[in-house]
Amino acid sequence: MNQSMYQKFTLLVFLCATACFYGQEKYEYDFYTNTNIETGYSYNFGKLNNKNFHLLSIGLNKTTYGGRHGGGYSYGMGTDIALNTKNFTIAPKVNGFIYYQFIVIGSELAWYTDFKKSSLRYIPIFGIGNAKAKITINPHVILTTKEFDSMNHGAIQLTINFSLDKKKRN
Repeated sequence: MNQSMYQKFTLLVFLCATACFYGQEKYEYDFYTNTNIETGYSYNFGKLNNKNFHLLSIGLNKTTYGGRHGGGYSYGMGTDIALNTKNFTIAPKVNGFIYYQFIVIGSELAWYTDFKKSSLRYIPIFGIGNAKAKITINPHVILTTKEFDSMNHGAIQLTINFSLDKKKRN
């Protein structure tokens, strides 16, 4: 297949796919407010330790999402529970996110503790997803106790929200 034929074929596939995706009878442009249970898994890595950590995340959040291009925001609180650290380690946290189409930007403030030492961390969050699920990269900005050995400098996280209450927003 030569270059010209390949370009025509690609254009034809694109046009057919566009026609299929816009074949809906009714569009959903409303905004909704959800109360969610947030669950997630984090793979924590970085230069601080020679070991990578696995964390389970659970929490509650409030999400407003919808519109023609799929945008919104959420805020909430929760905790991370480390699964493979020497000492039992948890992190109460508060977070907020902004969603636009498939882009997710947010931040968390988390206080990691193993009940002997603790470390306060600001965590900027960047990734892809929407109000239901997201995959993000979370670099940690260590504010206190840089030598806290139960956590590294960054994480990759998968988060899923399970809706408890969904209301149409006026």
